[in-house]
Amino acid sequence: MSKHTNDNAFMLVRLREKGAKLLIITSASLGQKGSGRLPTYEIMDGIPIYRLYRDQQEIFLFPSKKLRNVLATARAFKPDLILCSQELNMRLALLIQKFLKKPIVLLVEDAGRIFSGEAYPSLKMKTILGYFGIPLGGSRYWSWLCRKAEILITCHPRDQQILASLSMHKKQVFYLPWPSYVPDGFQYAYTRDKRRGIYVGSLYPFKNTQEFERTLPLILEKTNTEQFTIVGPGPHSAIIKALKRRYGNSIQYINQLSRTEALKLISGCFYAYTPVKIGGWGFIGDCWSMRTPIVMTHNDNYVTSNVNALVARNENDLVENIRRLYNDPELYGRLQRNGYEEYTKRKADAIGDKLYCILEKAL
Repeated sequence: MSKHTNDNAFMLVRLREKGAKLLIITSASLGQKGSGRLPTYEIMDGIPIYRLYRDQQEIFLFPSKKLRNVLATARAFKPDLILCSQELNMRLALLIQKFLKKPIVLLVEDAGRIFSGEAYPSLKMKTILGYFGIPLGGSRYWSWLCRKAEILITCHPRDQQILASLSMHKKQVFYLPWPSYVPDGFQYAYTRDKRRGIYVGSLYPFKNTQEFERTLPLILEKTNTEQFTIVGPGPHSAIIKALKRRYGNSIQYINQLSRTEALKLISGCFYAYTPVKIGGWGFIGDCWSMRTPIVMTHNDNYVTSNVNALVARNENDLVENIRRLYNDPELYGRLQRNGYEEYTKRKADAIGDKLYCILEKAL
């Protein structure tokens, strides 16, 4: 949780601007956003942030490890409710609730996948969750979350169609888009370089970034792209570095950047490409906000192909779609306009206003 790395921070700042008092308890790790650690204490636009845990894993596995400090901080703050971001943080939220007796509002990225049982398919995660008494199989995990939370929020657009089905144990479920934010006075790149494409995001197997090993050679050899920039940490950085040894300056790799620096890079590139199968919404939103058309190899029901993005059927079609961007100015302009319109619906201030109304319902 930092304004330098996370769009959600600006949604919370908006809550503060509307008069809500907030206190954040989280970890000091940058997680998938990069290496290094954040300060253990920080005030973010009037919001105190206590980074009491080492990382996300510690919050999930050992929430009681810092419970004395958590409760001392929370009791002094005297909250009216507990806003829990992500389902795996519910173990900590429930510990806090046990002592403070306040309702929990749970925000998840993809309620539909939790409801269907798709969210945690690995035997390892099933074993860990089962060890902690969290039921799995079909909708059992989602049912458990509904029993524990007063109100639930999902960020996946697809879930808008199934909110009634997601509502279990008479609990309300709301849809809230993933927020996007462009800083006031942001300086866009002076020019847009038609030779360059870009990806910004972590490089992990669950992001499907191993796809770059096959697609980047095709992009560099079969389209007008002369340089492709990859920004992000993760084990698949080894794939990018190997490709860089092969293609030299045609591939630019940067381990991590602040959000503002990444936005400026995106604004100066001709197009963006993401191989991510599930999630990756922050990057899509950033591309929309920078009017940089985005090409994808997987949709996840988040974009509309040929309207606000291009979704390829396969790797050869990816090449063809990038060629279309170069050869069809009308298509390029349409993607810019429609993408920016999507961004305007997801501005952090607007999403913060909607979250404020949902929290009021919980009270």
